[in-house]
Amino acid sequence: MPWLLALALVALIVAMPALAEACPVCNSAKNEASRIAFLVTTAFLSFLPLGLVAGVLYWIRSSIRAAEPGESA
Repeated sequence: MPWLLALALVALIVAMPALAEACPVCNSAKNEASRIAFLVTTAFLSFLPLGLVAGVLYWIRSSIRAAEPGESA
């Protein structure tokens, strides 16, 4: 009997794709300015963690180089 319930649930999900919108706020943008603002914010929040990781790695690298004794040529 549980497999019948699962099958009915899958059929319901497949039959109604409009219920599975990814982001109701992004789809409610009525004008171009709001749509661009959503896209810019999405890009910013996507690249922010990458920038933070790159900054930490750069800081670690510069700290290690500053701690190393100077090599004389």
